[in-house]
Formats: sequence, C-alpha cells, structure tokens
Amino acid sequence: MRHRYRRLLLLFAAALLLSACSAIRLGYGNVDSLARWWMDQYLDFTPEQDALVRERVLRFHAWHRQSQLRDYAGLLQDASKLVAARPGAADTLALSDGIIRRVRVLADKAIPDTADLLATLAPAQIDRMATRLAEKNADHAKEARLAEGEIGQRKAREKRLLERAEFWFGGFSDEQEAAIRRLIGAQPTGSQFWYEERLRRQREWLDLARRVQRERPPRATVAAWLRDYADGFDLPADPVRRGQALALRRASAELAVAVHALTTGAQREHALNKFEDLIRELTELAQEG
Repeated sequence: MRHRYRRLLLLFAAALLLSACSAIRLGYGNVDSLARWWMDQYLDFTPEQDALVRERVLRFHAWHRQSQLRDYAGLLQDASKLVAARPGAADTLALSDGIIRRVRVLADKAIPDTADLLATLAPAQIDRMATRLAEKNADHAKEARLAEGEIGQRKAREKRLLERAEFWFGGFSDEQEAAIRRLIGAQPTGSQFWYEERLRRQREWLDLARRVQRERPPRATVAAWLRDYADGFDLPADPVRRGQALALRRASAELAVAVHALTTGAQREHALNKFEDLIRELTELAQEG
C-alpha cells in the first residue's frame, strides 16, 4: 500500500532527524517488520498478502540501505553547513525540496510493488482502511486543536515548534522563547489548510484503491495511476490552493531562519553535534549493508 508505506518512510525520515542514534539503529533494523505491522493495521492482511508484503518490504529495505543512506548523510552534511552559517529562506526551502525529492525516489521505487498489492485488495479491506484513516484524522484534529479556531491552533503550533527547536538547539532563555512565540504568532498557522490537504490526499488514495478493485486493470495501468497520484501528492492541482501551499512553505522557511538568528554559538554547536551523530550513524548503517 503505497500511501501508507510512504507515510511510514516519511516518519522514519523524521526519526532520523529527531531521535537518538541508538533509536535510529534499532528502528532502522526493524523497519521492515514495522512497515508490515503498520500496513496490517489498516488492511488486515490475508496470509497470501502478508507473504507478498514481507518479501517486497525486505527487498525494498535492502535496496534502501545500499543506495539511499549515504545520500541522506550527504543531505545532513548540507543541513549542518546551514546551521553553522547564516542561512536565508531560500537555503531552507532548497533543503526542504531536497527532502521531498528523496521521498519521491522512495515512492517511485515502491510503485510496482504497490500496484501488485492493490490488485489483491477486497472491498472490505478498503473500507477498513477508510475507517482507520478517519480515526487517525480525528486524533490529528484533536492534537492540532482545529476545533478551537485560530487561537487554539496557534497554541498547538507553538508547542510543536518550540519542542522541535529545543531538541536541536537545547533549552532557550525566557527572552528567546518569548521572541520565538512572537515570531510564530505573526504567521498564519496553516493548520486547517494542511488538514484539508491531508483529507484530499486520502480521498484520492481511496478513490484509486476502489477503482483498482472495481476495474481490475493491468499492472501497467495501475502503476500509471500511482505515478499520477504521486505527482499531485505534495501540492494541490488547484492554482489558488497551490499558491497558498507555497506561501505557507515559505513562511515556515522564514520562521526557521528567524529562530536560527536568535540562537547563541553554544546552541548552534549543540545542533552541530546532533548532526554529526546522525551522519555517523547513517554512514555506519550503510556500511553494515
């Protein structure tokens, strides 16, 4: 299931950036089992599907270790250079685009296997997937405090972004934290917009899965549909909403630059040490393969 596996890979990429090194090693060594378990929660695999997913995920994991980890280490090297310098919003956006391109490589690689799995799904499994997605959406909406309007959403965003900044740079002084809160408060949260994008992607994914189940097209046709889905995953096709998405991305990049400008030399050194640990861990994991 390409959408779920892609999300897993995105979350793993976040783990590479947000976890301790020992956790990275443990998580990466078991990501194939985690992927199967996660997808099974949404689909309740038959024995035949479980065997198919096991074989394909193991193969994907081996390819990923051999071909991608050193590239990720290089990307982190680029990120560490930005921490040590005086980056602008364009630098941060370029780094973000680099992450998106690498995720797209994973998605492209997974398309043939995903097409094979989609061809095996029964209507009840797609319904189960829709139910599970709705449950996760409710959890997300609660965490983002969407029902509380802009004020609640801003508080949720403040909490999330401060936690990320403190992970990288260590603790902030009261003055720094107050300045960061002002920076966050000066921007639209974008929470409702991104939630709507989340729902759009899910609707398109479920429509695709149901179309495959209903029409039973050739594998090449399903792969083409999956490529079209991937093309529209990151940004909406509607020009107005695409403009909104790009504006929100740029605002996030500008915020990251502004927070960086508030940090001390010691805080930037804290971040550089974290990058060094991550780069070393990725390099060792690649060598183990």
